Amino acid sequence: MTDPAAVDPDDSGLRAVLRTLGVRPGQLLGHGGEARVYALDEARIVRVLHPGPEPQHLIDRAALLAELRRPDLPFALPEILEVGTYADRWFTIETRLAGRTVNALLGETEGAQRRRLVERYLDATALLATLSPEPRGWLGELIAAQPIRSSTWRGYLDERARWSLARAGSDFSDLDPAGLVAPFAEPQTPAFVHLDAFGGNVLAVGSRITAVIDIGPTSVMGDGRFDPVTAAVYLSSREISPTARPEDLRVAMRWLHSAGLAELYEPVRRWIAAFWGFATDDLNLHRWCRSVLLRDSR
Repeated sequence: MTDPAAVDPDDSGLRAVLRTLGVRPGQLLGHGGEARVYALDEARIVRVLHPGPEPQHLIDRAALLAELRRPDLPFALPEILEVGTYADRWFTIETRLAGRTVNALLGETEGAQRRRLVERYLDATALLATLSPEPRGWLGELIAAQPIRSSTWRGYLDERARWSLARAGSDFSDLDPAGLVAPFAEPQTPAFVHLDAFGGNVLAVGSRITAVIDIGPTSVMGDGRFDPVTAAVYLSSREISPTARPEDLRVAMRWLHSAGLAELYEPVRRWIAAFWGFATDDLNLHRWCRSVLLRDSR
């Protein structure tokens, strides 16, 4: 959940990969907690992972994306064409997807088209629950390096909140994860949940959603209603969605009301703030987590 930034001049491995692939630093499309993404050509991008991930993570991600892909989906998902390594850095070459991020478009779109963009953004995140991977026999993280999983959805939500809050800093030590989880019921049918489908991970052309990207370690089997609700939550935060306005949240809340999901907004807002509590290196995101959990707890 970070904005594009220049290549770190001390990152020799990254510079070596870019030289080998003929990519210039100015071709950076974006970066986040897992990788930096560069344009390779008109049809392909390269994701250069930060130091550390094991090859199995990339193999698992490619397998999950292949499992999720379906021909009738009205938007694209990432497709991994090649997995490689150079100078001890792993990278993937993937199809280049059309569009710009919803966050970018919200910075320049007005009126009815803006409202349609927000509505279609939530429509797309709701459709993610229909991707339906094969049943796993558990709920929780699909491809994380050390996945948190449970036989129940509430069990996963509780364990994940505890894990994240333990890494969020001493100010969070008095928070009770059980209280964050109490409002949630077990899903009748476990579904795919992206959990990080904020406006920087959804692409659009005009108000038409063209792709959902960055499917990775945050993805879980769980309650498919979480993605459209978290989409609305992310729109409420200037730290996460700096181009969003209060009117966008009002549009999103009308969407949630019409879908019968509005009562989940506040419980999901608090739980997802706990989920991201571990991300202390993302100052904006962590500031938002503090504003939700610590201010609300006083």
